Amino acid sequence: MGTVIYSASPLETMFSFFMTPALLVGLAVVGMLTAVLRKNQSTAIRIGLGLVSVFLMLVGFGTGLIAYRSLSSGAVTVAARVNDKHIRQVSCGQDGDSTCTRYILETTSGDTNYDFFVTSQAYDPVQPGTCYQVSFYRSKSPLNATADTAAYQSIGAISRIEVADPAACP
Repeated sequence: MGTVIYSASPLETMFSFFMTPALLVGLAVVGMLTAVLRKNQSTAIRIGLGLVSVFLMLVGFGTGLIAYRSLSSGAVTVAARVNDKHIRQVSCGQDGDSTCTRYILETTSGDTNYDFFVTSQAYDPVQPGTCYQVSFYRSKSPLNATADTAAYQSIGAISRIEVADPAACP
């Protein structure tokens, strides 16, 4: 293999995927404790808070299960030729006024087109027209069952990018 452009541990790659469920479960626990311990509030408010907390807990555990399945399935490695790269400003945050920068590598590997969302450190050294070995984690969500077979995939959990032999990219 060639020069390593980007490398991250599985924990670094999946950190945000595990922080979301941890935050949801934490909020659910605080909500349940509030519902149980605040005796001066009406029963309807306490029951409502308890139900919302149970919902948050279920969503948190479900999201954590998806993240665990994605991590435990292991990284997938493909040889992909970078066709183009783009920097996009997208709206983010709840108010919609703030923007986030997305670094996107448009690639092709066989019959599949990939959009890899990378960090700025991985984006800068990548050159269009070059073949790279890209290792990433696929989402194993039951709601996204076609992710392994689709002709277009959008991937954000990238663990490694390295220069590959040009013969590896068709």
